[in-house]
Amino acid sequence: MNPEINSQISLGEYKVNRQVARMLPEDVVRQYNVLPIKIEADQIYVATAAPVNPSAMDHVKLQTGLRVKPVIVPEKELARVINEQFSSAQTAKQPIVDMMFRELMASKAAEEEVREVEEAPVVDLVYSIIRGAVGEGASDVHLEPQFPEMRVRYRISGILRDVMTVARSIEPAVVSRIKLLADMDITERRRPQDGHITISADGRHIDLRVSTVRTAGGEKVVIRILDKEAMLIDLSSLGLNSEQQRVLESFIAHPYGMILVSGPTGSGKSTTLYAILKQLDSLTQNIVTVENPVEYQMPGINQIQVNPLIDLTFATALRTILRQDPDIVMVGEIRDFETADIAIQAALTGHLVLSTIHTNDAPGAVVRLLDMGIQPFLIASAVLGVIAQRLARTICPECKEYYTPSPADRELLGLAEDDPATLARGRGCEFCRNTGYRKRTGIFEIFEIDDDIRRLVLAQAPTSEIEKAALAKGMKSLGDSGREKVLQGISTLDEVRRVVYIGKK
Repeated sequence: MNPEINSQISLGEYKVNRQVARMLPEDVVRQYNVLPIKIEADQIYVATAAPVNPSAMDHVKLQTGLRVKPVIVPEKELARVINEQFSSAQTAKQPIVDMMFRELMASKAAEEEVREVEEAPVVDLVYSIIRGAVGEGASDVHLEPQFPEMRVRYRISGILRDVMTVARSIEPAVVSRIKLLADMDITERRRPQDGHITISADGRHIDLRVSTVRTAGGEKVVIRILDKEAMLIDLSSLGLNSEQQRVLESFIAHPYGMILVSGPTGSGKSTTLYAILKQLDSLTQNIVTVENPVEYQMPGINQIQVNPLIDLTFATALRTILRQDPDIVMVGEIRDFETADIAIQAALTGHLVLSTIHTNDAPGAVVRLLDMGIQPFLIASAVLGVIAQRLARTICPECKEYYTPSPADRELLGLAEDDPATLARGRGCEFCRNTGYRKRTGIFEIFEIDDDIRRLVLAQAPTSEIEKAALAKGMKSLGDSGREKVLQGISTLDEVRRVVYIGKK
């Protein structure tokens, strides 16, 4: 094959035929970054970005049986059109239409339901919902029984967005199909259930955690998407400033002690812990984790998943780990006295212990441990520091623009009247789905426990006093870290205020 290659053109010159575009499966289109756009006689025109990949063209020829003519287009334009052609809403539209004409729920018997949920249109719809979520970088999928139709929403960069609706007549079949994939009991509709699905998308393995609960309108399903590759990042990619990274690296350099990460669900705590583990040397040290669930399997690290059904809890697993000659231990979460006590003792007996704890800020972790019943002298001796964090959306680089802040915004940011600072925001474009944001970054508060802070802990000083002392020593609060992201043009004031409290300076 030696097709003629045109000079770069705009895809606007071609009216992309949806049926032609879908002559190749979506995974092939995305793998080779190609898109069929037109057929003439025995020739198919294929949009691609320079340079042309000969093996991709050969693959298209084998798939279609037609002569292939590459059309060179701008890479960003090609990505936009591919996303349009294979968007979740567009992909799901035809299966929904097909299912509207089927009597899927003719019988409520379990054996009939099993047959129905295996019908191709149901399979196509569920697949398109999940694949669409993965393609758009969603962290969760919500299928919510509303009136008159089920609502499907994706959580993208922390924000829920409507994607499509599912007709009430086919809603039970869709829910049952998901439960079947997740090894749940499809005949049980009253009690909450949890399940697990593993899929392959774009050459990578992705885990899905499925949860169902009965609501007034029917069964609600939430699917948590765990993209293992996306979680394995370096410390330098978390969003720490240079001083925060220096302090965190000083924590990691200790051979023993406890490092805690705090924040609400979905704030990136697991990603931070994995970044720390990645930095540690697993060749010369025995690193063992106990997690619920194991979200990413790291080479060289021994990972244990809790299982309450066999009494394998955080506490019991941690006791066993300490008999396995560990150097470094990661505990997924400290939520009770027993787990906290064992973890503290491990930190005091020569182990580096990493864990998470639910508090609003970093100094609050000390009070939380006290509330659990841990003695002040144990906390002061064992805990090296606490990392509090949130995730904020970053401004889309494609539609980023600058503007002069209002007097109210200047006051919140602590800007002087004569400061000529400008702020950034996203106008909204096709690359960010008109939101003005793409991806997320961390906002951090790094709390180091030094001798002065230890004295306050031993005296059981209130959180406000401990925080005041830490700020005096240079700790940057979550609010100040958020302000820094705004002034650097990384995020917007509205977005930062959504995830952290920013009072007047």
